[in-house]
Amino acid sequence: MKALRIVTPRQFEIGEIDRPAVGPGQVLVRLVYASMCNQNDYKFFYGMYPGFGYPMPWGEFGHEGVGEIVEVGEGVAGLASGDRVVLTGDGGGPNLYMEYVVRDADWVIAIPKDRSAQEAAVLELFGCAYHALQRSAQLSGKEVAIFGLGPAGLCLTQIARLRAPRRLIAVDLDQDRCAAGLKAGATETVNAGNEDELAALFVRGVDVAIDCTGVPASILNAFKASRGEVTIFGFSMEPFEVVQSEWFHKELVIRNSKIQNHDDLAAVVSLWKQGLIDPAPMISRTMRFEQYAEAVELLYHHQAIKILLEW
Repeated sequence: MKALRIVTPRQFEIGEIDRPAVGPGQVLVRLVYASMCNQNDYKFFYGMYPGFGYPMPWGEFGHEGVGEIVEVGEGVAGLASGDRVVLTGDGGGPNLYMEYVVRDADWVIAIPKDRSAQEAAVLELFGCAYHALQRSAQLSGKEVAIFGLGPAGLCLTQIARLRAPRRLIAVDLDQDRCAAGLKAGATETVNAGNEDELAALFVRGVDVAIDCTGVPASILNAFKASRGEVTIFGFSMEPFEVVQSEWFHKELVIRNSKIQNHDDLAAVVSLWKQGLIDPAPMISRTMRFEQYAEAVELLYHHQAIKILLEW
């Protein structure tokens, strides 16, 4: 079967490797689409994570996708060959940039075959966004600001609006992404590049600020804007200074959120099936795995929101 791996920074290859064998309690899944990660793909491909070894393992670092079961292992109940399932990087198998993967059966979520496979490929990120809000404060009746309207911020905006905040403010440097935030459910926007708009946000403040950028300047803005709580969704590899007394005087609560668990993923699949979230506007284009370098470049320069890869 075909698989992708990053050989050295800025160089990848498509190779032939053995198809994995399915074990007890597992399913063998043929990948239909993998959704690229806007945070990790370019950092691994460009060698921006210090101390990471190359060549990377086959299939790394794909962790968002949808596939079709082709074989079920001994003891698997409730799943059958032909079922379409949502995949993540978890579940006892390799990452997803390959034609076939094995997964523990209790880590895949079945979806109807009459629903869009492309939309389903993005649900892993919605699961991560859902997990962040599960860790955050209750949003009902609160004033909430979401910093960064890339894929994560747009997912968070869609889910946050379901929790009845009094104000839901979308903050970004890019006006097109601010407009996308309004479509996703924000009640208003703030241009982070406009000093007057940003200063007004700091003066008025919000109950909850959520940073989705991983950019130190944006994380610091979230600290300034919040009068109660900050949830950090994106992360930064570079050290940066904070004025801790600002946290102290506001008794600021700071939470961090990493990835979804199985329950989070099941929850967003349910929301999607009910029509309460819509992944379709997130998908900019579909490309082939052989175009991986070009796809990474598009994401790095913010010329796409989500890109799906297929064999």
